Amino acid sequence: MARVPFTILTGWLGAGKTTALNRMLAASHGKRIAVLVNELGRISIDTQLIIGRGGDVLELAGGCVCCKVDIKNDLWDGIGDIVARSAPDHVVLETTGIAEPAAILDGLHRVPEAVRERIMPAGVVCVVDAESGARAVTTRDEAREQAIAADRIMLAKLDVASADAVRATHAVLDEVAPHAERASFPQDEAGALAMTAWVVSPRRSRAWESRSRSRSAEADEHEHEHEHEYEHDHHGHHHGGQLVAVTFTDDSPLVGERVMAVIDGLGDRLVRAKGFVNLAGEARRGFVERAGIRTSLELREDWGGSPRATELVLLGDDLDEAALRRALWACRAAG
Repeated sequence: MARVPFTILTGWLGAGKTTALNRMLAASHGKRIAVLVNELGRISIDTQLIIGRGGDVLELAGGCVCCKVDIKNDLWDGIGDIVARSAPDHVVLETTGIAEPAAILDGLHRVPEAVRERIMPAGVVCVVDAESGARAVTTRDEAREQAIAADRIMLAKLDVASADAVRATHAVLDEVAPHAERASFPQDEAGALAMTAWVVSPRRSRAWESRSRSRSAEADEHEHEHEHEYEHDHHGHHHGGQLVAVTFTDDSPLVGERVMAVIDGLGDRLVRAKGFVNLAGEARRGFVERAGIRTSLELREDWGGSPRATELVLLGDDLDEAALRRALWACRAAG
């Protein structure tokens, strides 16, 4: 049985991974691509792309499929299962923004041979925000490790990044990832097709080869010790302070400009924010997002018959969850 190429799509929080995935799925490339994500709710797959649902698998237009996996528990079983069930031409895994590709690939050594025989590591693509990538790669261990592990780097947000920001991003990548091919793609159908072909083109995986060489060099009796050291190197550090995730839900209407004031007040401590807001006096959904250095509040579709509940997720350094809740509750108003 031919092995299916498997590519990791990685990148720091808010870099633009989901945007890239949506462009791939919407393009008329004729390939059957299996996309795996940690939570289906995180990826904004356009409604017109979804043509069927079976359990944890979405069937998408163009022959693609999408399913959710738990990287910590069932990643490799999930990949083996989707390959057996859907016979894709290629598998793409979108990691979380703080995942380290080398650690993920290391897990492939531990899975049953029957699963390993179904897939072939085909490279690591790292999405880097050209506007704030220099700071992320310089200050965040995970962002740096993602770039180092990549054989390809996709620069995002070049349409809004200043020339100085682009120069700074390239300079940092020259230092940490000079081996990786850099690319970007126009925001049209031709660009989406070129991007898809580039992402799914099998490449040699530096992270996989590095781990394979390391394993071959270790004697069997030192295996356990080596595993302990690896886990310490890749998981034993804090995420640039203490990265804290705060989830805020509220049924009461909120004043939009005050919500933005609370979020802006977090400054550089806030790494990522995303969610819908029930705005006072507004029939449409408010959508708040912090990605890179940009924070926005935009109006989306009407709530319709859906519950008008605010659901926000904020991720940042040393966030005070109780204080954030108090501040956001203070944004309430009559509907």
